[in-house]
Amino acid sequence: MSTPTPAPVTGEPIVKATLDRPDSPIQRISTALLIIGASGSGKTSLLETFATYLWETYGKVLFLYSWDGGAIPTNIQKRMKQGIVRFWRVRTRSAMGLGIDTLYKATKGYVPKLINPETGETDPAVPMIAPVQSSYRASCPKGHPLQTVSYIALLQPVFCSECKTLIGKDAMIIDQTSKRTKGLELIGGVAFDGLTSMSNVVMDHMDHARGAGDIGGEKPAFGGVVISGDTRLGGNNRADVGFGQSRAQQFVNNSLSIPYLVEGPIFTALTAEASEEGLPIVGAKLPGRAATDEASSWFGNVLEASTYNHPDTGKKHRILYIRPFVDAQGRKHLLKTSGSPGNIPDFLLDPPEDEKRPFEGFNLGLYLTMLDDDLRKAVANQPRLVPDEASYGDDTPSVQPHAVPATTTPLPTPSTPTPATPAAVGAPPAMPPRATRRTRSGPAPAPVTAVTPTPAMETTAPVEMPVQTGAPPPPPGLRPPQRAPGT
Repeated sequence: MSTPTPAPVTGEPIVKATLDRPDSPIQRISTALLIIGASGSGKTSLLETFATYLWETYGKVLFLYSWDGGAIPTNIQKRMKQGIVRFWRVRTRSAMGLGIDTLYKATKGYVPKLINPETGETDPAVPMIAPVQSSYRASCPKGHPLQTVSYIALLQPVFCSECKTLIGKDAMIIDQTSKRTKGLELIGGVAFDGLTSMSNVVMDHMDHARGAGDIGGEKPAFGGVVISGDTRLGGNNRADVGFGQSRAQQFVNNSLSIPYLVEGPIFTALTAEASEEGLPIVGAKLPGRAATDEASSWFGNVLEASTYNHPDTGKKHRILYIRPFVDAQGRKHLLKTSGSPGNIPDFLLDPPEDEKRPFEGFNLGLYLTMLDDDLRKAVANQPRLVPDEASYGDDTPSVQPHAVPATTTPLPTPSTPTPATPAAVGAPPAMPPRATRRTRSGPAPAPVTAVTPTPAMETTAPVEMPVQTGAPPPPPGLRPPQRAPGT
């Protein structure tokens, strides 16, 4: 794509990055952030400035998931040597059929169990570890400990030595405890480089699955399966494109559930040109064209990395666009920011490249610092109107239903009502005979005769219903439930 033309620069175009933070950083609610740009525009290099921001502001490190096949910038490798960037070349988990599994787990914050910290490589089928480890402690109804497992499905009936009773799973009291996975305590941010390559992994998986006969659907244009040795490729169709677009959105949504982050997840993506209601637009490159105009809505902030040739000096600058704009070709760039209009500029500009002063303006950490300062200005000298509420509901402890012994309360015996003296009422009219179908054998049924109630019938004491002490009998043809309802 050609270089877009920014708005006219007024005043000093260079904004020097200063990451001096107050002693207590402000807590800002953050969501996912997307950086789009052409290949070589500096998207991955910007992630180093994000790592610097995390370290200097919070004392946290960045975990960088990389699917892109491009070179790893020197500034990223420098931060890897310093330990503030933990890098994983995700494609090295390359065992057959693990592509989508890796994508789903990685975007939920899973990390490989073993990794080479120098190269970011792992074994082809390395296990992945969740960011939070849970344990389940089971005890009997009287509180005696029975067993502790890492998965609730591993709980088995256990004999309680104190109660001298075999305790089934339904009768156990189960307490869940969760803690952060060992080794992840310093991670405060994650970045996924990049969303375009992640979507291509989905398309590759569908290609192999169709070649293996695992999925069907519309055949590709070449109409068959390409076979080379043990490799079978079935191609992609339109359904695969829609599937890939949906998975890309799901990956972004997954990342919002990663716990313990001090800043929202960062994604990068290549740019693509599409059209929206007939107008040309520039957005994230994903399978097909339909998702280009939608992808920006998945993020709270969308920025664009590019280069800019100054019209007066002719020198080349790195530029980070923050707000949407229309370039010289009439294409609208789908960008957005969560900052206030008056406090966040339209773009951040580096000095000319020949001055060798990179990342003074073209700096993601600087942009995040501006968002922090924007929030400080918004809340400065503003009194709190309503106190915070950290918990809801009463303090009554919740007890598992199966942990409470079942008790049967007898139904109350209804009292015998005092009969009132009935008023003189005439006998009800006799009901006409009911029409019945006559059969060949046997006499016709006798007509129905109306019965007039007598005082003795009206004053008969009500019958006391028996108390039901167990579960109701099952309907015909069904087995009884494993336990009575409410027990």
